[in-house]
Amino acid sequence: MKNVFILSVLTALLAISCKDNDDYSEITSVYAAKIDSVHIPMDTMALGVTQEMKLYSTFTRACEGIYSYDYQYTNDSVRTVANFAYKTNDACLDGTYVDGSRVNFKPEKKGTYIFKFFTGKDSAGTNTFLQKKVVVE
Repeated sequence: MKNVFILSVLTALLAISCKDNDDYSEITSVYAAKIDSVHIPMDTMALGVTQEMKLYSTFTRACEGIYSYDYQYTNDSVRTVANFAYKTNDACLDGTYVDGSRVNFKPEKKGTYIFKFFTGKDSAGTNTFLQKKVVVE
């Protein structure tokens, strides 16, 4: 699913970038960004309630930023979430800043939900995740 999303975005970017327009920043890539931290207000919640989770990533000033997020249902109780970032052709500045996305979670049934937040890749190239549990009563 992620590969289809990334391929669609890159195809759209290539079509747009064919225009010769030096006045605007161009997005040169979109990628899954490491999630540094997550804020989940309630680790136990009632069925039918919506809560907003905040996912934070760190970016280089002036040339990177939050693009979107991906939210996948692995099964009834497991959710995999990743921030997607963009990089532009602008010159990067010194320093970083933190930005993120907001994901609403409204469960449809009771149980324990496991959220896996993308935190990058390990030395073997395998995706790593921060896991959080939310109990729905």
